[in-house]
Amino acid sequence: MLRELRMQLRPLLEAVPAQRKPALRRSDAPDALLATDLPLIASPDAVAAFRANVARLGWHTALRNGWLILDAPVPAPDAPIPASFTGECGCCISLLMRHKEAAPAQDVIRAIVKAAEAGPIPLERLCKQLHVEFAARLRQHAPLPGDALPYFCVAYRAIHKGGTP
Repeated sequence: MLRELRMQLRPLLEAVPAQRKPALRRSDAPDALLATDLPLIASPDAVAAFRANVARLGWHTALRNGWLILDAPVPAPDAPIPASFTGECGCCISLLMRHKEAAPAQDVIRAIVKAAEAGPIPLERLCKQLHVEFAARLRQHAPLPGDALPYFCVAYRAIHKGGTP
């Protein structure tokens, strides 16, 4: 899922005149998907032009510690629910299947997309945290982020089939 977004940004990023090819990586910031070191290697005018170009594509940008962080809505994948599922990711899928409320899901979607790309261990670690959070929400009669279900399904399939979401 994150790979497609990277592929959208890469040509725009590489077209910017810079001292070297800019890095583009998963952001450590919870409120952003990706980060680039472009501001450290390109002129302020070139960075401003890049930000304007990606803003037209729906990306939000911010400067932090010399890096440009980038965030955009992740398009909802067409993901059928797995026939069977296990582990913490499977528990999250099960809860979301049974409780399809409409709580804000962007933070959860962003976290699951980044963890799925990082691999099975980070994904299961995140899902364990989310499973606890979802259970607490249910005990408090609070809604779950039902819109996140297809993202969990894609991540689960990719991890359990050895692919990359």
